[in-house]
Amino acid sequence: MMGKLPSGLKTFEATDTVRRIAQNENIEATDALFSDTKGHRHTGKPGDAPQIGKEGLAAGAVTSDKVAAGAILSDKIAKNSIERQHLRSGGLSSNIAKYKSVTITGGELSGVPTTPYTFQWGSKGDNHLWSIPKEAALPQSITISLGKLHNQVEGMSFGSWVGSDISTLPKGFNIEVSADGNTWTQVYTFSGGMYEPFSFIPFTKAMDATYVKLTVTAHGSSARTVLSCLSVYSRFHGSAGEDALEDIRPWGVNARLQGLSIIAEGNVIDNGSGVLTLEKEIIVMNGPAGTYFRVKAGTYAIPDWGYLYVDIPYEHAITVQPSVGQWKEGLRSYDSKDRLVLAQRNGNKTIYLNASVQSRLSGDSPQAEKVNGISLRSDKGNLQFNDGSGWRGVGIKKVQRGTGFLRRDRSIPDDTNYREIIIDPVDVSKAFINVHFTGFQSRTELGSNRLEYTVTDLNARIIDSNKIGVHSSLSFEYAYNFYSWEVIEFA
Repeated sequence: MMGKLPSGLKTFEATDTVRRIAQNENIEATDALFSDTKGHRHTGKPGDAPQIGKEGLAAGAVTSDKVAAGAILSDKIAKNSIERQHLRSGGLSSNIAKYKSVTITGGELSGVPTTPYTFQWGSKGDNHLWSIPKEAALPQSITISLGKLHNQVEGMSFGSWVGSDISTLPKGFNIEVSADGNTWTQVYTFSGGMYEPFSFIPFTKAMDATYVKLTVTAHGSSARTVLSCLSVYSRFHGSAGEDALEDIRPWGVNARLQGLSIIAEGNVIDNGSGVLTLEKEIIVMNGPAGTYFRVKAGTYAIPDWGYLYVDIPYEHAITVQPSVGQWKEGLRSYDSKDRLVLAQRNGNKTIYLNASVQSRLSGDSPQAEKVNGISLRSDKGNLQFNDGSGWRGVGIKKVQRGTGFLRRDRSIPDDTNYREIIIDPVDVSKAFINVHFTGFQSRTELGSNRLEYTVTDLNARIIDSNKIGVHSSLSFEYAYNFYSWEVIEFA
């Protein structure tokens, strides 16, 4: 008995006599299944092949070698119809530009266009866009700093103002990459047509890159050309380190949220005028993560509203060289998320140290805090201050004292009315001498035998940094002078 299948084909029993017209009808029904396609489409519908499962495409099922790189992925597999497992062996790319800082040559920057969302509803000012007014001259460029050299950067994508609004997208652009920011290689050119938002842009060649530059050469049809959600892809960089919630590296976001301790292993000195000295290395520790690194000692000049910083190295137990930055106006959300500020200068005044114990100065012998903008310290037991013009002493530094005797009597060996005395060296510009004396001399009054007694005189002076002199007139025989002296040196 003849039967009919859902595809339109007829079946026959073994004992049936089949006419040629029936065979032709079956041939036509079979041909109809493939007449408008190049093969079955794995839709799972009656007469078609089953849908592709998570085991992926069979070896040799796709002939184009560009599919794995994503160049014509939308032509081969419907969008949003596959899971990561389908491309497990293909080296799925990761977005290495997420939240990375950017610079532009023109237009307007709002937030960080590498943020994976354009804006949040109801959140004023939380837009992440690069927009160029229609009247602005082209070309204009946006450069993404990836933070470090990434291997085999192979493509990128971007969106528009509200995700898929194609009217704001550029009608012409090119893309360049660079490892050092000086030498650039063009890896893609788009001219004519319309770029589909968020579609993968394959580079002509995968290259190692630290910077990726997109240059707009032709405006879109809207009043503004707008780019957002800029993404850069490399299959040689896992996605775990780019997601704050999944970052498990020692110096990742998770570890930093546990808290850092910044400990000075020596004195940290504010020398005034923005000059900061680290006498010994600073150690930056993350106790819960069990990691640390050291910051090199040295003297660093910090400008007004400047700061001393290090970019956190993703390595353990190394020593890094700090750098000096300066505050610039303008919102730069998420900028330099790996940058750790060690010290911040308050305008042209105080420098504040970011340390475990919050204070301006730190070390194994902590210095005094500033008082009305003046720094104080102790140097070898002497109090000093610094108002920005250098360290100077406060009060008396040292007092030296002594006694002596002058006499006029030629019958004895030490007959003299002048002596030089050696002292400990002093700063002559900051020292003075005090002298006290007593004595007398006598003479016979002319024309009589009567003796006259008078009080002697005495002069004292600092001759050199380590020498003083005392002198008395003592013009008559047997005159004498007993004296005491003191040299006072200020700090």
